[in-house]
Amino acid sequence: MTAENARLLTTLLSLAEDTGSLSDELHFAGWDATERTPLDHGAANVLRALALPPAARVLEVGAGFGGLTRYLGEVAETVHAVEADPVRAAAVRFRTRDLGTVAVSERLPADGYDLVVVQQPYATRNLLESVRERLAPMGAVVVLTASRGVAKTLAAAGLEVQRELLCSPGHEVARAVRTAQIDAELPRLAAAIAGGPANGLLLLCGPGAASLWPAYRLATYFNTAERAEFACTRADVVRTGEGAEVRRTPLSPSAPVAGISVGPCTDKVYDAPTMVEVLIAEPERAAELLTGWRDLLREEAARGVEALWDLVPHNVLVDGRALRPIDLEWRNAGAGVAEVIERGVLVLADKLADAEWSAAAEGGSMRELAGWLGVLIGLDPSFVDDAIAREVRFSTIGSCGTVHGTDEVRESIAEIWRTRLARTVHGYRSTNVGAGVAANEDEVAKR
Repeated sequence: MTAENARLLTTLLSLAEDTGSLSDELHFAGWDATERTPLDHGAANVLRALALPPAARVLEVGAGFGGLTRYLGEVAETVHAVEADPVRAAAVRFRTRDLGTVAVSERLPADGYDLVVVQQPYATRNLLESVRERLAPMGAVVVLTASRGVAKTLAAAGLEVQRELLCSPGHEVARAVRTAQIDAELPRLAAAIAGGPANGLLLLCGPGAASLWPAYRLATYFNTAERAEFACTRADVVRTGEGAEVRRTPLSPSAPVAGISVGPCTDKVYDAPTMVEVLIAEPERAAELLTGWRDLLREEAARGVEALWDLVPHNVLVDGRALRPIDLEWRNAGAGVAEVIERGVLVLADKLADAEWSAAAEGGSMRELAGWLGVLIGLDPSFVDDAIAREVRFSTIGSCGTVHGTDEVRESIAEIWRTRLARTVHGYRSTNVGAGVAANEDEVAKR
């Protein structure tokens, strides 16, 4: 990061009204990747994934621009943040100015600590030895790094690594924090939650390291990218007596925004493909699976299930002859079964178009594919326009957390959908249409 970027970030933090760890104001304020990373909702995910000790006394070495410091100050009893760079130290003070729990200095204090967090550039033998001396008898050290070589430095300093956790895509803004065991035990789920290689490591050391990550937990992953604070969630993958479960919870329980909200849900883990994966491999099953999904949706509605908005084909596993809904975190109070059916067909067509679905008509558009899929379960092809309007409204609220002043975002999302609907299914390849729009496009696809 350049000195100019650092000064701009510090100025931004000095002017921000909301400096919380899930601040929407900061999350959407960064201009480029170097600015967005320390302001991202997910900047503290790497520590959110840990079971931090209650009433902890925390030492953070290398506070940067205060993304981790802010979170630690919200959950710990006291935090001593060490940052030698005066511009960054000022940024940390601005980021934590409303917290009485945080003190910022340029040197290591002499007190004992329950938890010490060290960033890779500071993980030298001399510093780690100093950290060990300041550790409480049952304290723990957390090192955030991109290099396994740090483990040798830790050992030389008398701090053996008790647990190694993988961070995807990296520890700076982690989408997922997981053990290596999940890759062997639940490879399908592991690939889905990681979304790519793990370029970061979370190394846990010291007598208290075991308590930071429960033995029954296999992974924790987050939905914080391009979502407003009210919609950010975490999911813990845990072993149970019957196998494994995914337990989702909101990060910041909030009132619905225009009827849109997220809620807790728990799913048993099944080693089964999604309906989308099956349709790509076996397109001849389209009518069968679409009809089965529609009937499942109606059955869940009759049972009074609230989270129907997310019961769409990519959230349905095909487990032999059984269809099993998963990941039902979104709620939409204004949508009933008919609206969810239209949404499901629309999003399914989008995903099949991305996969250049072999059963799509040669030369046909995504709009035509959506219309044809709808006809299979009794929809008139004209449903697409109403479904698009609802999806644009939903995505705008989910991204902005408000219905006010969102016209520009709404139009960007609408344009994404217009472009997708018009594209030819076969031979299509997505293009980078600008960083902001592309990010929204990725999040629209996830929903």
